Amino acid sequence: LEFWWGDGSRDTIPRLSIDFNVGPDIQRNIYVRTHVYPGTGSYIMYFLDENRNANVINIPGSVNIPFYVQTQLIISPAFLTNSSPQLLQPPIDDGAVNRLFIHNPNAYDPDGDSLSYELVPCKGFGGSPIPTFFYPPASTSFTLDAITGDLIWDSPMQQGEFNVAMIIREWRNIPGIGLLNIGYVTRD
Repeated sequence: LEFWWGDGSRDTIPRLSIDFNVGPDIQRNIYVRTHVYPGTGSYIMYFLDENRNANVINIPGSVNIPFYVQTQLIISPAFLTNSSPQLLQPPIDDGAVNRLFIHNPNAYDPDGDSLSYELVPCKGFGGSPIPTFFYPPASTSFTLDAITGDLIWDSPMQQGEFNVAMIIREWRNIPGIGLLNIGYVTRD
């Protein structure tokens, strides 16, 4: 996996392991690398995989569009430690046509920071929003609860594979400063 650290450097990181027990035709790849940043600052780290799954309904031509995910890391003397939010629910769910669908990433923050959620367009080439991307059509609504993280699709109108992305931001109350956004992770 080629990985950009957000400080002008990048690495090719070998796959540490593969978990085939995620679901039918689904595998989890695990990559691990340590990186030392030059100092305080805001860093947007990301990876780019050459192709998304084929036939994603809301990303026409998906197999020819890269899969791009980014995370913001902020290093500051205002907070001594910071761990990124952990997403305990795999990003794979099955819904049903004309039935309420709810996905929650089951995020928690090891440092006890508050979390908020927002929908963002799926990204591709150069980290830009995919021009052909559209949110899945719903008979009633398609929303993301900014506080609970519940992605509510009421109700799917078509069978098939769909893709959505969200940012999970972490917030910390810093004495003398107030509530501060201290980074985010993306689920796509």
